Amino acid sequence: MNYLPIFLNMKNKKVLVIGGGEVAHRKVLSLLKFTKDIMIVSSHIKTELKKTINKYSLTYLQDNYNSKYLEKIDILIVAVDDLKLQKNIYEETKDKKIMCNFSDFEEYCDFILPSYIKKDDLVVCVSTMGSAPAFAKEFKKYIEKLIPNDIDCFLKQMKDLRTTLPKGKKRMDLLRQKAQKYIQNFKQ
Repeated sequence: MNYLPIFLNMKNKKVLVIGGGEVAHRKVLSLLKFTKDIMIVSSHIKTELKKTINKYSLTYLQDNYNSKYLEKIDILIVAVDDLKLQKNIYEETKDKKIMCNFSDFEEYCDFILPSYIKKDDLVVCVSTMGSAPAFAKEFKKYIEKLIPNDIDCFLKQMKDLRTTLPKGKKRMDLLRQKAQKYIQNFKQ
């Protein structure tokens, strides 16, 4: 697959998750750091997912999949064990302007959800383009240990400088030098 790593603006994007099991829950947890506009549709949900739904006041419809739920959504996550249902949903969505992710069919996916670290404004994504998700997860843990605890303060300082200094080569050089110095300090 040829996935382009991009950061999608989730403002005003409506997400529908079909499924109520562990995979659906993992996908919901990944989405929650970027949006709360998530609706979950499933006839049954696991206890942990129910707790997450309640904690974040997400919309849950206790129902089987129905194409009527595809109206006015931007992103669809299909995380059900029923492979025939996944294929049927793909057939219903392939010509719509809905970005889709299917848990068992990479060939149906418009995007994949990478393993990521989010600490305020810092987001680091790790992906093996679907070839080894377990490795991506473990490598993410390794990288997470390398991130300094004060990264949030540093990024706020950089943001302040970026917004107060005039645009141009001088600003770019100063910001680059500050970033290099910061990274050198935490390498030691």
